[in-house]
Amino acid sequence: MSWLSAVPAVLSAGFWALGPGLLIAYAAGLRSLVAWGAAPLLSIAVSAIPAVVAGALGIGWGVWVPLVSAVLGAAAVLGVRELATRVRPGRGRAVGPLTGAGQRTRALYVRFRTPQGPFARVPDSVDGLSATAVPQVWPNAAQRARTAAGRTPWLIGAAAAVGAAAAATLGWVTAVNGMGPADALSQTYDAVFHYSAVAQILDTGNASSLHIGTLTNPMASSALYPAAWHDLVSLVALSVPGAGVAVATNATALAVAVVVWPMSCLFLVRQVAGPSIGAALATPVLAVGFTAFPWALMSFGVLWPNLLGVALLPAALAAVVTLFGLARESQLGRTGAAALLVVTVPTLALAHPNAVFSLAALALFPMFWWLAGLVRRHLFTRSFALPLVAVAGSAAVVWGVLWLMVASPLLAGVRSFDWPAFSGRGEAVWDVAFGATNGRPEAWTVSILVLVGIVFALRRASTSWLVPTHLLSGFLYLQAAAQETDFAAAITGAWYNDSYRLAAMVPVTGVALAVIGTLGLAGLARPAAAALPVPSPSALPGLLTAAVLVLAVAISGGMGRSTHATVLAGPYQEPGSTLLAPGQREFLERAGAMLPDDAVVASNPFTGNALLYPLTGHEVLFPHLTGAWTPDQKTLAAHLRDAATDPAVCPAAAATGTGYVLDGPTTFWPWSGASRAYPGLQDIGPVPGFELMADDGVNALYRITACGPAEPTDS
Repeated sequence: MSWLSAVPAVLSAGFWALGPGLLIAYAAGLRSLVAWGAAPLLSIAVSAIPAVVAGALGIGWGVWVPLVSAVLGAAAVLGVRELATRVRPGRGRAVGPLTGAGQRTRALYVRFRTPQGPFARVPDSVDGLSATAVPQVWPNAAQRARTAAGRTPWLIGAAAAVGAAAAATLGWVTAVNGMGPADALSQTYDAVFHYSAVAQILDTGNASSLHIGTLTNPMASSALYPAAWHDLVSLVALSVPGAGVAVATNATALAVAVVVWPMSCLFLVRQVAGPSIGAALATPVLAVGFTAFPWALMSFGVLWPNLLGVALLPAALAAVVTLFGLARESQLGRTGAAALLVVTVPTLALAHPNAVFSLAALALFPMFWWLAGLVRRHLFTRSFALPLVAVAGSAAVVWGVLWLMVASPLLAGVRSFDWPAFSGRGEAVWDVAFGATNGRPEAWTVSILVLVGIVFALRRASTSWLVPTHLLSGFLYLQAAAQETDFAAAITGAWYNDSYRLAAMVPVTGVALAVIGTLGLAGLARPAAAALPVPSPSALPGLLTAAVLVLAVAISGGMGRSTHATVLAGPYQEPGSTLLAPGQREFLERAGAMLPDDAVVASNPFTGNALLYPLTGHEVLFPHLTGAWTPDQKTLAAHLRDAATDPAVCPAAAATGTGYVLDGPTTFWPWSGASRAYPGLQDIGPVPGFELMADDGVNALYRITACGPAEPTDS
């Protein structure tokens, strides 16, 4: 399928990633970049969390579930905001739980007692800069409002739109060149599970994270597996008839890379850099310029749930930064940030628990900066107990998180994974500094911007926390990539000791630092450009930032587009091990047309024939390469070809509903012992009890006749 034909699927993925969340964000009083930046996080929340509730209540999954959830969520937020305004005269009137002292509005009043009366009119704010108070209430608010008066919010929004369009274009070209056709399959181990999980949602109408795990653990009544990714893909498949699982998956991956990730980064940069035309323009473009994320995580594994979780991290970190008082001219108040974090943690967990641990690590230094400010302001005052309590409470939280990550039995299985070190320490440091993690080519342009950004970030207390946070991500990658010690295994165990997952954390702060570096370079050029003819002196910073950005895009060859396409092409066009041989996909689709709707088909999943389920919707006995299979499944895996002579086979076939078998050569990981765990599902032709229905000279579909009739429908 061409990518042009896949446009409806891509647009659908973009809608589900933004639309429901935008409704809630605007109901909460958020506007401009903050609303759009928080939208992906809220959108995933109103699909993944209600999916669990719907599954528990036996409610069938469909597009109406997140839509109704979004409407109900927006109504609830409006109700809470209305309740929050009902305060006693003489107290500040809050405009809502998700808006702080910086809500932008056309006519905003603050209720308090003044000599002029109980109400005062205040001017508009721009891009979220507070104008909701006068000096008697917040001494600096009026001054900040006057400073912002020259900024034009629609220009900031327009700049963000231009940057987002440029990022989407670069990402689109990368995907087309990297993935190949829009319906290409990622021929990787994990992809089999993820494709089959989406097929299971479409088949059963159950999208709950408490149900998806039963795909590989059918003996359990419920089995937890984070399903936010699969929920999102299923919504795309349901919204675009005929799209299919493969197209819906690729469209969603592209939307996460060029919509969710840049919007999420815009939120973080908006909170860190404040309202800025240049930052709004540069952020989306720079966001797609890092190899480690999103492109490497779209090809390794393939770790699609992690892709979604990391893409949401900048927005989550923006809420943390706001909560700790480090946001610059924030539209979102601390109460709103706290409310957003209440939604964020379960949402990240339902995307992938790794994202929760990543957020905990990224939040460490913002918390330290907040504690330092609290101690400085209060330690030698009458409220000296406040910082002491805060330090003690924070220490308890940090200890609890560390214990969970390095010692708790809950994560013992995750920590047991051991990816051997493959790099020297000096090499790993170089790779982090220049965007060459996991053996990728250096990303010189964005890396230099990050290094420049580090210098400029250290000049402001409100941004200096970015530097140690960025270094912490690099340090964790170094431990996984270059260290073989108990300490390294302990602190990286929550990420499976996997360098790819840890490398993906580096761009979370890297994008913000690169934007700061871009703005800093533009600022250095400002004196030399002051004499240039420009429409307005206030437009000069934005124009200089645009010039630096265009230069960066040109030097980097479209933000490393060709490199990223090569990275992405690996599992699609140049797989190390083949799931589907040439022509096999067409055979599976032809076989699927011959099967009745309720057919259950057995096959060795290492032949690639397990993909019959996501490709045609027909259930397979083994929907993944490995799993905690039932005794009946194990019987058929070992002895199905002996159905005419082994009395245990037919009862197992009846119990599982198996009436057909696909035979073919083992093409995926033939060297693995796991691929030889299905001897009863191969070499079917020479034995009695099976009727050949179709073959292509390599693969064959058989009907089991030894166990009674299972008549196929006409093709």
